[in-house]
Amino acid sequence: MLPVLGSTFFIMKVNIFFSLIFFTYLSAQAQIKVVESTNTNVSLIGKISHTAAYQTQGLSRKLPTIDPLKLSGDPNSNSYIDELGRNSIRKEANSTYKSVGVRKMSFALEEFSATMLHFKDRNKYLLTFKNYQYNYQNESFWLSEQTKEELHELLKNELERKIKFKNIEVILDSNVVMVISINKKKVSLNVWDGYNWIQSYWYRLFKINNLFGGA
Repeated sequence: MLPVLGSTFFIMKVNIFFSLIFFTYLSAQAQIKVVESTNTNVSLIGKISHTAAYQTQGLSRKLPTIDPLKLSGDPNSNSYIDELGRNSIRKEANSTYKSVGVRKMSFALEEFSATMLHFKDRNKYLLTFKNYQYNYQNESFWLSEQTKEELHELLKNELERKIKFKNIEVILDSNVVMVISINKKKVSLNVWDGYNWIQSYWYRLFKINNLFGGA
């Protein structure tokens, strides 16, 4: 017996109709809101490429030894000191940096010696530099808008004075203590983690300006 096409078509229409009703019912009952993940919340303000980080020529060997936390007096006031890996400020900042695809923000997919990221939802900046001193890992520090501007201005003023040797201790947000080392026309950023010095590469003024996103 040949199949009855009219009946089959009618049954298919009924099935489709009830399927649409069932799907509409489930959609109305759904409590999950799907939000697409994007990088629009984070922007790359400034950078220093890794290839431009080697600027050790011309540095004096007489650079004085850094006396950690000389101005603040109390080493325990440095919130970046890592007490057996329990420092939540350090861990959170470094974890946030790792979660962002920073290399994808650059056309050349270059490696970075230092970066400055802006997080719109926090209205804060994440300063990150590669630790040149001993492990070559990235270390990150949260900065407010005011701290970012003041730090940039301080670095510019000191480098423009062409000081031979100088160390400046500053206290950033969340009581993170940073020692700025000036050696002739170059600067490095240093943070004591309780065991070792975290030290950036040496940078000239135009590299610092690139890092902070402007002249």
